[in-house]
Amino acid sequence: TDRERECLLWTSRGKTTWEISQVLEISENTVLFHLNRCMRKLKVFSKHHAVVKAIMMGIIVPEI
Repeated sequence: TDRERECLLWTSRGKTTWEISQVLEISENTVLFHLNRCMRKLKVFSKHHAVVKAIMMGIIVPEI
């Protein structure tokens, strides 16, 4: 989903779940929910691995 991509993108920029929750104006638990869904969909076990896989698959494009 768009929100899952947003959470992955902010994670790729080094933001913590708390910082992402502040930027997106949602709860930290909601951020964790979205990141956990990403990890399940991408079949990985960490949010950082999810970011790398999402970049490799073209799901998100990090800033350079």
